[in-house]
Amino acid sequence: MFYFLSKTAGYFLTPAGLLLACLVGALLFKRYRRNLILITLGLFWLLGNGFLVDELARIWEASPTTTLPPPDSTARVAVVLTGGMVNANLPVSPVRPLLGGQADRLEQALYLYKTRQVQKILISGGSTSLFFLGKEAMHEGEQSMQFLHLAGVPVADLLWETRSRNTRENALFSASVLRNRYHTNSCVLVTSAFHMRRAEACFRKVGIRPLPFPAAFIQQPRDTAPITDLLVPHEQTLAESLLLIRELFGYTAYRVAGYL
Repeated sequence: MFYFLSKTAGYFLTPAGLLLACLVGALLFKRYRRNLILITLGLFWLLGNGFLVDELARIWEASPTTTLPPPDSTARVAVVLTGGMVNANLPVSPVRPLLGGQADRLEQALYLYKTRQVQKILISGGSTSLFFLGKEAMHEGEQSMQFLHLAGVPVADLLWETRSRNTRENALFSASVLRNRYHTNSCVLVTSAFHMRRAEACFRKVGIRPLPFPAAFIQQPRDTAPITDLLVPHEQTLAESLLLIRELFGYTAYRVAGYL
């Protein structure tokens, strides 16, 4: 039940869900129409405000300044969490991996491997059991493995954990692989910067010591003249608001459920 709610209820806390709810309310309740339209405009300005969303990202995201300690004599493993790394829905010919909006997770894992800061890469993420979500996660793991192999990572240094469906299960099942296959209780954790806070807490909860290596940052260098960002909503900012709101909802739900 928690898995189902975590994947569905969050829609009504997204920019699209909030705006849709207000507009439908304005159509249905004539008495409150003016107020609901004003709320819709206010939400549109707030959620599309580049300056405010960037400041929120700066507070919430993992720091872009990341330094890993030198690896010891054992093989260090980078655990990469799936989620938006590839475009798994579009069939293309010839068949090849298509990178998605969160593909920087793969790029950072590749950087770590090429610079010899890790020796193994574990992709964590399998299929979903919700009928309306399809099998994107399963295709994502497969295409992620293909991309890293095409980029020069030998098959022997790649592993795919296919059972996990969410961040908690990423931690649980990755912990099992790390202990049983690689004989370690630590890893370099690679995920998007906005997702790192929840992911790191989940891994610590199951006894793994993660070294965070964030990717796909939302935050940008501060603009010296942010007037335009303050006054005019931007469509890209609405997408960034979606990521942050969904993550804040997920973090709160995990805290209530005792997963962190």
